[in-house]
Amino acid sequence: MTKALTARRQDFRFLTQIQTRWSDNDMFGHINNVEYYRFFEMIVVEFLRGPCAMDLLNAQVVAFAAESLCRFRRPLSWPNPVSGGLKVESLGTSSVRYTIALFDDSSDEAAAEGHWVHVFVDRHNQRPTPIPALIRQVFQQHLG
Repeated sequence: MTKALTARRQDFRFLTQIQTRWSDNDMFGHINNVEYYRFFEMIVVEFLRGPCAMDLLNAQVVAFAAESLCRFRRPLSWPNPVSGGLKVESLGTSSVRYTIALFDDSSDEAAAEGHWVHVFVDRHNQRPTPIPALIRQVFQQHLG
């Protein structure tokens, strides 16, 4: 069995900072596992609001989470900030799969990595719909 390669900071065009909170830590002094998924969601939201310029509250087409996965490589801890990286792994007609990684200042290798799948749907009927053209353009620029 071959060891999976760990993502590196330079693999990502989109990076955002997350300030950890004291309450993120568990009784072992590490950020609790459930918080990693919250961080993943924060990274995706920042990407959609930032480069994609998506109005998450009023858009006719919205993104629903369909799947997520996290591989924990090493612990993160408060009060250290976390950098989150995102790149588009694959792009379909109405879905996108992002690769996401979390980093601290101690290493350029990911402390955690995984993916997040979004399916774009019509807000009113909640049926899959094509990814809007301007958002698709940004996704294509971040294909990695």
